[in-house]
Amino acid sequence: MKYKYVFFDFDGTLADTEEVNFVIYQKLAERYNLKNITLDELGHLKKMSARELMDYIELKKRYLPFMLKRGKKLLNSDIVNVELCKPDIFEVINHLKDMGIKVAIITTNSKANVKSFLQKHESDVFDFIASSSMFGKETKMKKIIKKEKLKSNEVLYVGDEIRDIHAAKRAGIDIASVGWGYNTTESLKKHQPEYLINEPTELISICN
Repeated sequence: MKYKYVFFDFDGTLADTEEVNFVIYQKLAERYNLKNITLDELGHLKKMSARELMDYIELKKRYLPFMLKRGKKLLNSDIVNVELCKPDIFEVINHLKDMGIKVAIITTNSKANVKSFLQKHESDVFDFIASSSMFGKETKMKKIIKKEKLKSNEVLYVGDEIRDIHAAKRAGIDIASVGWGYNTTESLKKHQPEYLINEPTELISICN
């Protein structure tokens, strides 16, 4: 078994929150005087890193924590309507558990939203859920690795964004970037993840 622990991102990796987050953004844009975004622009935005996107929408860095907090609250009422990114994702995660691998979620979303989503999909299989700041996943990863007395090469992160690749690399762990989430496959490739997958079942052979 190559990995003892697999960390999963939430939005865009497990939960298909893209549509509801787009609606939430429209509300936040008005409140924080951000650039209005149309559906036609999404293809272009999916090629951007999180920092590039912040510049594009003219978001002042000091407003980011408040905007994220507000966005999570708005999502809370709609999270029960959010579907899985891939219908077999939890089957694969259960398979990993059966292999003796521990699984966790590290996300910038709130624990409350994640727990509501997992409850709806009857998939309370994770060893723990950790919530971080927008660019704080690296710190969370390092803390967990230390707490669990793991070696960096025993941990895999699974995420859908460029910032996930950067966080994993700074934490010294491998990443499997998924091609079904926020950033495009082409933009993910440029940042050289260890793996780039299009189906959850690929994680089984990666971890074996």
